[in-house]
Amino acid sequence: AATVLSAGAASAADLAARPYTKAPPPVAAVYNWTGFYIGAHAGWTENETRFDFPTVGHYNLAAGDSFGFNANGFMGGGHAGYNWQTGNFVFGLEGSISYTDLNGNAISPYFPATDTFHTKQEWIATVTPRLGFASGAWLFYVKGGVAFTELRTRIQDTFDYNERSDTKAGWTVGGGVEWMVSPNWIVGVEGNYYDFGSCCGGNTQSLVLATNAPSGFFSNHDTRFDNWSVLGRVSYKWGGPVVAKY
Repeated sequence: AATVLSAGAASAADLAARPYTKAPPPVAAVYNWTGFYIGAHAGWTENETRFDFPTVGHYNLAAGDSFGFNANGFMGGGHAGYNWQTGNFVFGLEGSISYTDLNGNAISPYFPATDTFHTKQEWIATVTPRLGFASGAWLFYVKGGVAFTELRTRIQDTFDYNERSDTKAGWTVGGGVEWMVSPNWIVGVEGNYYDFGSCCGGNTQSLVLATNAPSGFFSNHDTRFDNWSVLGRVSYKWGGPVVAKY
């Protein structure tokens, strides 16, 4: 019996040890926001227009008169830019141009029986640096820069009108959140404020509607424009893909 047990123990000692396999660690995706991108956006915008009359004029009653009203509607267009990512921080520069369907109309508070106010804003363009914080597939960012627009104003009474059209530069700030759906596709939403200051002022001569000849009346007024927008975005990005990190 002792001989048999001794032989069995020696045979067991000669057997090779079975290999031990360690379970692999979980795989985490690393999202790369660096690269060029181009996309489209659409949503809602509203502008606030204010007419300020520093003196008595053809369309107001007293010096210091001020009158404002709002217009809102669709806003949509395209954007393009580039992002640089370092760690969790993302720096970028973006340009955009948007069509705005904003037509405002109001009855004059000074001569309600005869006078009306009209505004029209057809487009807004921006150039904005962006600063963001990336958390996986999500990017939270703020932006701010220069904005451009074309502003048209018209004050009209029974016999004559005053009309201006000016391209105006201002500033904009905003922010938003984006989600990287895939290595190349990004969707998001953002809100923006635009300030175009005062424009279209001066001692502007009104015109007779029938002949477009000078009527001899003048209106000394300034016009101030502000805009807000809420936009949905979709972008296609070129650059580094999503990679796996162990």
